[in-house]
Amino acid sequence: MQRFCLIFLTVLASAVTLKAKTLIVYYSYTNNVHRVVTELQRQIEADVVRVQPAEKGLDYAADNYKIGSAQIAAIRNNPNDAASYPAIDPVDVDLSQYSTIIIGAPLWWSNMAAPLQTFLFKHGKEMAGKNIGLIVSSASSGISGVESDAKRLIPDGKFLTPSLWIKSSQTSNAKSLLETWLKNINYSSLDTPDMTDNQISIKIGEKAVLTATLTENSSAAALLRLLSSGPVTIDMHDYANMEKVGSLPESLPRNDTYFTTGPGDLVLYLGNQFVIYYDTNSYNFTRLGKINGNYSGAELKSLLGDGNVTVTLSSGGASSGITEFEADKRLNDGKVYDLKGNLVSAASSDLSSLTPGIYIVNGHKTMVGKH
Repeated sequence: MQRFCLIFLTVLASAVTLKAKTLIVYYSYTNNVHRVVTELQRQIEADVVRVQPAEKGLDYAADNYKIGSAQIAAIRNNPNDAASYPAIDPVDVDLSQYSTIIIGAPLWWSNMAAPLQTFLFKHGKEMAGKNIGLIVSSASSGISGVESDAKRLIPDGKFLTPSLWIKSSQTSNAKSLLETWLKNINYSSLDTPDMTDNQISIKIGEKAVLTATLTENSSAAALLRLLSSGPVTIDMHDYANMEKVGSLPESLPRNDTYFTTGPGDLVLYLGNQFVIYYDTNSYNFTRLGKINGNYSGAELKSLLGDGNVTVTLSSGGASSGITEFEADKRLNDGKVYDLKGNLVSAASSDLSSLTPGIYIVNGHKTMVGKH
């Protein structure tokens, strides 16, 4: 039996995790795959799980690989029956916690090693929508059988190209071969959000929606990745009469520098505190972005309101200021409303009696008073 070493690279396109993480899952009988995985660990940061057959001490090489051949034959004869796959030790892993999964295995009789087929038979559906890449090491045979097995076991996977074929005689060169392959598939960018679409929406309570432009750093990229899974709602409160601050659902990477904030600056503090500034402050923290629209501090403070406020962040947004107010025909009735939709004046003809701030007058945002 000719034998291969195979590695699968799987990337979760939907980015359900908040931080990009890599998991290596592999099976190795002669330790060829183990050597490749060890080298791969030197080049990328990853957790590792080694798949092990439930029945220990089997000599797969005995009698011309009789055991392995029989296992492959059973799978070929009935690939949809769980009973066709050899038992493996339980693998306690939550695949949703990883954006990249690398699976390594020998290939038996022109197919993927049976224990790894067992793993993918059990977990292939959890990899739907992921990008699948292959690294194959063999004596001489091609890898088409392994690719076919992978596509059968992960029917909804998105397969990356090209696959990398490392012949057994090239194992000592795995370092350079892996480096080249990782560049060819643009591995370092697989989990990086497209910062050319770096707009987010900031919904204040139930009415006003601001937009903001994010900074190009790993902190803002992590925030975009978080928002790609859906909107994030934050309970925010005033601090020191200069900011609204609230806790994110998880910590983001920090890129702290000392700088002075201005109205509209979005800041990450201590890795997990999201801050909207409406006044100045000098400190070591991370820039996340800035609200569009060149609002003054007084305008932002009026928009954000006094006391606690619920703010919802979502990816995408227009490039200027407030993008919407909750649809309400009353806002066009000639009366004056605050940003929460509460009536403050029965007539828009005289605004002089109003407290300085931002109001909705005839459906338009209007600044009243001197600031």
